[in-house]
Amino acid sequence: MSVEFRILLVCTANICRSAMAQVIAEAMLNSAHLPVVTGSAGVHALVGQPMAPHAITALHRLGLDGRAHRARMLDLDLVSSADLLLTMEAGHRAVAVGIDPAAERKTFTLPEFAQLAAGAGHRRYRSDTAERARAIVESAAERRDVRRVLEVYDPYGGPYEGYEACTKTLGEALSHALGALLGPR
Repeated sequence: MSVEFRILLVCTANICRSAMAQVIAEAMLNSAHLPVVTGSAGVHALVGQPMAPHAITALHRLGLDGRAHRARMLDLDLVSSADLLLTMEAGHRAVAVGIDPAAERKTFTLPEFAQLAAGAGHRRYRSDTAERARAIVESAAERRDVRRVLEVYDPYGGPYEGYEACTKTLGEALSHALGALLGPR
């Protein structure tokens, strides 16, 4: 098994939510000892397009830069190579699992995983290891309640304030999710 842990963030066009989530996650993981590779994709990606202007502005106000992002399409290679897929909506999760049914136990909406991972201690693993992170994902899959799926609101096409609210939602959920994966510091 790889010592690296791969997280794929998924939304619709890959120019807003998943793209912003990737930039935020990379900033949060900057000092992590666990080698985490993040990526993002869209189920109906606007391939090659940059991040939405309001998304870039919202990230900039956090001191982050999303200008290098280019959208890409979700595909089998991306799904199968990820250790954890964090989607913005239940429909995105369904598409990912439809592409690769083996991904069912490692694919969650971001808020769903943040909530489930927070309750998974896994003290038997050393912090900051891919083995521990994979055990957290498996524990979350065992405790999933498919009747109550949490999602991230899509601000695309709306006013700037929606993007700002979205970055806050993403930051909070990623903080919980990544904190659980990395363990106590």
